[in-house]
Amino acid sequence: MSVGDWNTDDPPTPDPTRPPDPGPNDRMTPRPPPPATPLDVTATLSAQSADTRAVGYLQRELPPEPSDPSPPPPEVGTQVGPHVLQEKLGEGVSCHVFRGWDSARSCPVALKILNWANVYDRPAAMRQLRTEAITLSRVKHPKVVRFLDFGFDPRWPYLVTEFVEGRPLGELLRGGGALPPAWALYVISQMVDALGAVWRALVVHRDIKPDNILIGPNGIAKLIDFGLAKSDALKASRAESVTGPELAGTAAYLAPEQAKDASLVDHRADIYSLGVTLYEALTGRLPFEGRNRVQVIFQHLSTAPVPPAQRVEGIPPLVSDLCLWMLAKAPADRPQNYEELRQAFDTVIGVGR
Repeated sequence: MSVGDWNTDDPPTPDPTRPPDPGPNDRMTPRPPPPATPLDVTATLSAQSADTRAVGYLQRELPPEPSDPSPPPPEVGTQVGPHVLQEKLGEGVSCHVFRGWDSARSCPVALKILNWANVYDRPAAMRQLRTEAITLSRVKHPKVVRFLDFGFDPRWPYLVTEFVEGRPLGELLRGGGALPPAWALYVISQMVDALGAVWRALVVHRDIKPDNILIGPNGIAKLIDFGLAKSDALKASRAESVTGPELAGTAAYLAPEQAKDASLVDHRADIYSLGVTLYEALTGRLPFEGRNRVQVIFQHLSTAPVPPAQRVEGIPPLVSDLCLWMLAKAPADRPQNYEELRQAFDTVIGVGR
């Protein structure tokens, strides 16, 4: 029986909001979290204006570039706006990430600060970071990192979000391999809820992968990093910079249609990428591997994945089928919305225990 044929009218007895009972050999043994009350998700920037400055930054002109053509990178102890940098959490190609202290809110925050050393088109980089801030401000959900602020320090533009204590799922998988099926389902099911909120805000994330999912000490997952997100509501503000097919995403997790033109994808591309993430969480391996990005993308376009149940003994067939359904090559053959996908997860969560 295929996943698409399941009868989801009769949900399983186990409560899908409760994490699985960890066995004696499980590596992750966090306490079950209390039931969360879903928050409303709005689809307009104006509805967020009470607690975000993003609306103003959508209209205002970008500031001039720093007078110093090569400002030094931010360091621990540096004051950035009302925030003091306390710990460097990481560094990407275009940004530094710090934990900081917000003196106005009296709380820890995470700051994403442009890395000028690796930026060649500074106005474009500032526009991109501003667009990320505006896009993130559109989404409000307990499983999505919360936007707090966006500003221009004289040296660097910066984006501020809530600070989440935890580790990326990618780090957990690289360090310990596959998760028990029950835990893999629990983590990924939270991202189904998060992405449902993202899509209701008219946003496509376009970079779903384990490194963009933070796992807290109690097993609660949070979706982060909207740097590649696409929002039709903001398309007009950046259309002039896009000519021809757009390339965006991480090759190992890229939906076939996203590999062809990332500007045309919808939420079903995120569902595919989440399916790759589920596959990796279940098996400890990616469905497609190659010597370079081109080889991996070609497999996304034309090669059927090996079913997870054939790679790891003990994965229930229905769990394996769910993963393969999410990895269908054609968007029309995948779950068509997050409600349908959530029902499928509710069905298999009891099986995966």
